[in-house]
Amino acid sequence: MKEAKMNKLAAATAVVLSTITFITLQLVEAMSKSPMPITAVSRKVLEQIAISGTDEELRLMLVEFPPGYANIAHSHPVASVCYVIEGTALSQYEGEEIKQFSAGQSYQDQANKTHLIFRNASSEAALRFICAAKIKIGVPFLQPK
Repeated sequence: MKEAKMNKLAAATAVVLSTITFITLQLVEAMSKSPMPITAVSRKVLEQIAISGTDEELRLMLVEFPPGYANIAHSHPVASVCYVIEGTALSQYEGEEIKQFSAGQSYQDQANKTHLIFRNASSEAALRFICAAKIKIGVPFLQPK
């Protein structure tokens, strides 16, 4: 019985991940055809899919930074997988070197580690990226330090 329940959960998770992948690809294609100018920071939850039998969800987020914007030091309660749609980001976690991620590249946000630097590397162009995470329902993904 327990094995059947685990197989159902695995199948449901695969369907959810496939859906997120499809939505992400559609979003990337649409934004590359007609990008809107970014003048302020925007954080939008595009999809929230509850994981049956848990207090968690899969969350897909779109984040947009205007030219030159830098986040404050923060952390994330869970790891996430991110993809840069447009622009270039500079990122540094405590104890690590600064890393650069450009359009078309993916990266992982780390859980429970201070994210000292995350900023738009350009003073002229916007930065757009998406992140997907499995997170407790209602818990903010960005937690200021």
